[in-house]
Amino acid sequence: MGELTIIKLGGSLLTYKSTPYKMRKEIFELIGKEIADTLDRVILIHGVGSFGHPPVKKYGLYKGYTGPENMIHLARTQSKVFELRIELAKALQRAGLNAMIILPSSQIIAENGEIREFFLEPITRFLKMGMVPLLGGDVVADTKMGFSVCSGDTVATYLAEKLGAKRLIFASDVDGIFTADPKKDPDARLIREVNLNRLDLLAEITGSQFTDVTRGMFGKIESVKRYKRIIENGTEVVILSMLTPGNLRAYIEKHPDAKYTRIVVE
Repeated sequence: MGELTIIKLGGSLLTYKSTPYKMRKEIFELIGKEIADTLDRVILIHGVGSFGHPPVKKYGLYKGYTGPENMIHLARTQSKVFELRIELAKALQRAGLNAMIILPSSQIIAENGEIREFFLEPITRFLKMGMVPLLGGDVVADTKMGFSVCSGDTVATYLAEKLGAKRLIFASDVDGIFTADPKKDPDARLIREVNLNRLDLLAEITGSQFTDVTRGMFGKIESVKRYKRIIENGTEVVILSMLTPGNLRAYIEKHPDAKYTRIVVE
């Protein structure tokens, strides 16, 4: 079997985060085509973006079980996110990927918001048969909270560690970590490498008050930091944009024009 790549397709890449329940459908198939043309063995994790975050916040689902009156909101949120899962899966299939939806809520048991058990065998068996497992952020059963939010970032880093992935790619709508918000500041510079052991330097570069974009990226770094042993064990972790056609291929082929931020531990 070839090298395993895990790609987290960010919510900001797949949805318009400023507009609840609006997908970037026009890019789904393009993303799938580039992945299909570039990689042989891949697991995809998707963020839920504006399909999950607004109702989770509105109804306080991040707090866990607070009473039977909130369960209908959980059910409706799950159904709403499924609209995104279905549209993405169909587009990936049209692009030539054997994308198969697998729900973390059917495989994961959490404890106080942390993964306690993850039944991996269905993923590994379908992967071996040539399928492309497609998972995403989800709400999972929790032994302490009743239920808790399990982010796509957490699922991606956990799988990268347990399955020994060659690469973990966080695909976003920006090229990586910048010195400022690149959507607002034309002088923002791409930071090519971030050392998890020297995050104080990142704070100095970006300023103590992180912008919205930088805060989102910083959250990804914090998620990876919890599993930084995957980097120590040889997994390459990068953040890049898949809004730019060809950027994923450029990174995989080590083209000098590829734009991304590499996360390292030194």
